[in-house]
This record gives sequence, C-alpha cells and structure tokens, in this order.
Amino acid sequence: MNNPQHGVTNTYQIVDQASYSRGQHLFKFGGDFRILQQNAYRDVNARGFLNFTGQLLGNPLQELLLGLPTITGVARLDNPQHLRAKSYNLFAQDTWRLRPDLTLTLGLRYEFTTPPHDAGNRANLYDPQRGGLVQVGSNGFPRGGFDADRNDIAPRIGIAYTPGGKGATVVRAGYGIYYDQSSLAPSEGLYFSAPYFNLSLYFPLDARNPLLINNPFPSNFPFALPSSASAFDRNLRTPYMQHWNFNVQQQLGKGRVVEVGYVGSKGTHLYGARDINQPAPTNAPRYQRPNPRFEDINLMESRGNSNYNSLQARLQQRMRSGLSMLVSYTYAKSIDEGSSFFTSAGDPNFPQNSYDVSAERGRSNFDIRHRAAISYSYDLPIKGRWIGGWQTFGILTFQSGQPFTVALLSEFDNSNTGRSNLGFGSNDRPNVVRSPVLDNRTRERWFDTAAFAVPGRGQFGNSGRNILDGPGSQTINVSLMKNTSLTESMSLQFRAEAFNLLNRANFGLPDNFVGSPTFGQVLSADNPRRIQLGLKLLF
Repeated sequence: MNNPQHGVTNTYQIVDQASYSRGQHLFKFGGDFRILQQNAYRDVNARGFLNFTGQLLGNPLQELLLGLPTITGVARLDNPQHLRAKSYNLFAQDTWRLRPDLTLTLGLRYEFTTPPHDAGNRANLYDPQRGGLVQVGSNGFPRGGFDADRNDIAPRIGIAYTPGGKGATVVRAGYGIYYDQSSLAPSEGLYFSAPYFNLSLYFPLDARNPLLINNPFPSNFPFALPSSASAFDRNLRTPYMQHWNFNVQQQLGKGRVVEVGYVGSKGTHLYGARDINQPAPTNAPRYQRPNPRFEDINLMESRGNSNYNSLQARLQQRMRSGLSMLVSYTYAKSIDEGSSFFTSAGDPNFPQNSYDVSAERGRSNFDIRHRAAISYSYDLPIKGRWIGGWQTFGILTFQSGQPFTVALLSEFDNSNTGRSNLGFGSNDRPNVVRSPVLDNRTRERWFDTAAFAVPGRGQFGNSGRNILDGPGSQTINVSLMKNTSLTESMSLQFRAEAFNLLNRANFGLPDNFVGSPTFGQVLSADNPRRIQLGLKLLF
C-alpha cells in the first residue's frame, strides 16, 4: 500500500526459538520482537457531502434539480498519521509422549504490546474526567490515550489419543487463549479531535433560509456547531479469544479419512465504540447533549463479547487412482454486540442507544449457519504423450445467507439523538410489528417491508440487530488442464477455467433502509460466469 491517503503499515520482526528433545519429551521456547509503524493520511469527509432526502419537498430528485440539499457537511482536517508501537512476545511449549497412544502438549505465551502513539504526540483526546480535550503525552495523560495492558498471559493445552496405538482412530482435544495482535487502525482515533479534525454540518433553518447547492457550506452560517471528539477508555484491555475443540478422526480404508468435531470460541474485551455524549431521545426541535461544548464523543472501549459454536465434519480422499477430494461441512452460530470496529455491509456496528449496548447483542455479521465445500483434482485416465496429460480441478461452495440489520435512512435522525462519525448516521432502527420473514422470497420482495414502521420522533426502534438473512450462494469453479511434454526440459500447458460455471445469480444483500424507494429489493449480485483460456510454455 503506497497511497499516502490509505497509508503504509510496516512491521519489523525478530524471531528466535530453540528446542530440546530427549526420548519421549520435546521442549521448545522462543520469542519475537516487532516494531510496528503506520504512516497515513485520512481525508474523511474532507471533500464534503450533500444529501437530498425529500424532507423539504417530499421528492429527493426534485430537491436535487432545484439545488436544495437537506443537509451538508465538510471536514476541516490536518491529520497526517505516524503511529508507532512495539510488541514483545515469549513462549514455552512442552510435549510429552506419556504412552505410545497418548500425547500431551502444554504451552504458555506472554505478550506485551505498547499502546500505539503518535511519533510527535500530535494528537488531542477527550478526557471524561476533565470534560475537555487534552494533548496526549502531557500532564500525565498517556501518549496512546490508554494505559498499557501487562497481563496478557496465554496458556495452551492439547491432547491426542489413539486407541489401540494403531492410528486408525485419533481423538484430539485442545484449549488455548489467543490475544489479538491487532492492526494499528483503532488508534487512528487519536487524530479525530479538534484542531486536527473538525466536521461541520449545515442544514436549512426554515423555508426562508434554505441551503443552496451553489454555497453548500456557508461561511456565514448563523451559529457554529460544536465539534466532535474521540476518547479512549484509560483501562482499555487487549482483546482475546478462548478457543476449544474436540474431534474424532477415523481412517476408512487406504487413503481415506473422516473427521467430526466440535469447535467453539469466546471473545472477551473486544473493541467497540459508543457516543458518551449522546443526548436522550426527544421530540423537541433541538436536542441537548450532556456536554454542550461537543457534538458526538466517540469512546473506544474493550467491552465487547462474542460466542461461536460449530459442528464441523470433513471427508478427505488422498490421491488414489488419480483422484483426491476434500468434502467439508460446517453448521455454526456466532453471536456478538458488533462484528467490526467500522461499519460493514448490512450493519453499522455502532449502538443505536449508546447507554444500552446490551441491546446490540445478536447474530454476527459473518454468521453463516450452513456452509459446505467440495474440492477435487482428478487425472483423467487418458494415456499417450500427445493425447494424455489431462487433469481437472474444481471447487464447489454452498452456503446460507449473511444476516443484516434493517435501519432508518442515515439522513433521518428520527430518535433526535444526533449522529456519530463512527456510526455514519445509520444506527437508528425501526419498530418491527410482525414477523418480516416471507415464505416465498423474491428479488423484488426479499422480506415483508410492511412489518417495519418508523417510530415516533424522539424514540428508538425495537427492531433488533441482524434479525434477517440475505440470499445464500452456490458457486462452482472448475478447470481443465493438459500438460504436453515437448522435450526433457520443456512442456506446454493448456488451461480452460470457468468461474461460476452454471452462471447462477448469487444475489447480494437487499436494500435494508426504511424509507428508501427500493426498500426490501435485491439490487446487486456477485460475478456472473467467466471463462478464460490460457497457454503456457514451461522450461
């Protein structure tokens, strides 16, 4: 990544390890040291935005043609980012062959990563205790906005048991804690407070004072709006996952293995953000924020939790008579309060009510209930130098749909609680009055749109997060290849590849915004069938 707008992240790593083996005993230890750097420039809303919502004349297109935007905004910013962090890691692992049919592995890892900071302390953050902005690295305020977490101890245990010692059946189980060596992106919040970032919003005051498209950011706007700010929980902890699994593997004849297992995980201290300056819902013309000196104050916390459980099965056929194959199936469910730090398709990942984040608990954005995959390679039984050498490969994937959240249009602050930079204005949800699931879903009507209603002004909707499923997908990718030997050191390869061979329309998520003209309709799809041919000379 060399575009300065997106930034460059560099990792310098030194790794060392050693091992000691004696009889049925193997001990390993080691460590690694990393220097992390991110150099970037984020131009969030620097080009401004103009929204035409139809609230003025009832028709967004008419407002656009007349040059009457409903709301506009532009950010004044000066935030080149020079994030720096260091990571220190040590580990030790011991493996015992307790019996010929039983192996035990124990491990312990310690990790410490310094809070990412700006190389020149060029950042301001909101301090909830002082009620204002504080320069990082001054007056006892941490350079990274939060205190270092020095308690990242990660134990591991694994057991492998082969009844009878012949290896035809293997029982495995394991448990471990894994800390998140995350990217530096969450610490970009250092740069989104005044004076380095200042987002200004403009709106028509009344019919006699409209916004005009030829002056969407008027310098003589009647009053200055407060600026946004960023904050970090001083006790921010390192996110970690507990992983556990239990599986049984059975050999079926020569070269064939079947495996069935349970895999689970639990996430703790996952990163999430909320607006600690969100006003209470009100039907008044203007809301009043708790700290009127600021608009939204986005606090980064390690409050999130997740839970994942799955049944996983696979059948593997190793190469035999020219055929190898892997068939796998997963039945799973994942739950969390937010699946990403930033907004993603179908979910803003930001709480509707920042004082009730527990109401955000629901299915993860990536909660795919069923997924099956088949991959194979086969050497066609055609012999001969010129007519032989044919092979075919394929990957077939089938999965159920991704969940999504029904929301109100981002321009429509129905709860009258303001907008958050991180929520991108899409965190207000409607009321759900009945089950929106349809028995016969179509591209034009994927769910019952009449099941959702706009709440009264100054109210939060009762619709939950990720309560509906999008379309599933079925994709078949295959290839046919022929290798022809020309000389001892030269061969010619012909390839024919087809992606989405059956040209199935794998639809995207439907329009999930109440008030949109296409609400409930599927408007996108993945790639159609593509066929490509290739000829390669190998020497």
